Amino acid sequence: METPQQHIQSDEQLLQSLQQDSRQAFNELYFRHWENLYRAAYSVLRDEDSAKDIVQEVFFSIWKKRHTQQIRQLSAYLFQAVKFQVARQLRHGKLLDIHVERLGHLHTMNTTEESLHASELDALLETTLGKLPERCRDVFYLSRFEQLSNKEIAQRLNLSTRTVEWHISNALKHLRHTIENTFLLLILFMLH
Repeated sequence: METPQQHIQSDEQLLQSLQQDSRQAFNELYFRHWENLYRAAYSVLRDEDSAKDIVQEVFFSIWKKRHTQQIRQLSAYLFQAVKFQVARQLRHGKLLDIHVERLGHLHTMNTTEESLHASELDALLETTLGKLPERCRDVFYLSRFEQLSNKEIAQRLNLSTRTVEWHISNALKHLRHTIENTFLLLILFMLH
């Protein structure tokens, strides 16, 4: 006698069925993965409609290319596709300071490959912050990593609150510029 667990198909089996135009396989893949993908997109964009649109676009692309595309590890592929779409949206829209911060804290990774990308992003963040002037870097670390208020930072470093705000703004501009350029390189790399 078969248990209900024996009827559950793997992602690979569902992808094979998808290549033969199975809408049921497509629906199963969608419902199996959409929530994690939505959360990943939403964690950066903080916009429900944009996050939903990105997930829809990723799955629409899979359906469109079902006969020609060979996907080996579906979960890793889907997260990469969502990251690409988020980067694309941020590239075409306005990259806000809040996006820079969220990209720096994005740790919703599931696979070893995704963890590697997170550590690469952390390394980029560390390298970029390392290029800031010392005082600016100190202010930014106290603000973003120690969660101190501007007033607390000003008191600790014997600065005016206005100077603290200036340093934080300068650090965010530098980070935004670096991340925008990195996204552009990533997009160009993925297109080739």
